[in-house]
Amino acid sequence: MIKPAAKVLPRGVPDCLKKRQLLNEKELTPALCREYGEKFLDLGWYDDALELFKRGKYEPGLDQIKEQALESGDAFLMTRLGAHSPEIWRQVARQALKLGKNQFARRAFEQAGDQEQAEELASSGQRDDVFKPSQ
Repeated sequence: MIKPAAKVLPRGVPDCLKKRQLLNEKELTPALCREYGEKFLDLGWYDDALELFKRGKYEPGLDQIKEQALESGDAFLMTRLGAHSPEIWRQVARQALKLGKNQFARRAFEQAGDQEQAEELASSGQRDDVFKPSQ
């Protein structure tokens, strides 16, 4: 069996174990959170950047992640950012629909309180041709 080549992290970017150690440190400084968060953000690793920005209370970084979630229609990333107005959730839902991300759109409509639209997406996602075991 051929093993896939391991990806080498860019210099200065912590691996998953180092990141876990950093996040568990009591003395982790906001500056270090920002530094590592920005490195993850540059790589497009939004979840990792979000963890560090939240820990360091780095608002500009959190704003960048929010913009990314809006642009990509990522309702789950937006959820991790915290509470938002129904209009923000509707923006996420519209973008998710535009990009064909129906589950993200459904989640965003639910968060906006638009249950009818969420249920419509849920019912349209059910397919009759899906394999069903015999009874």
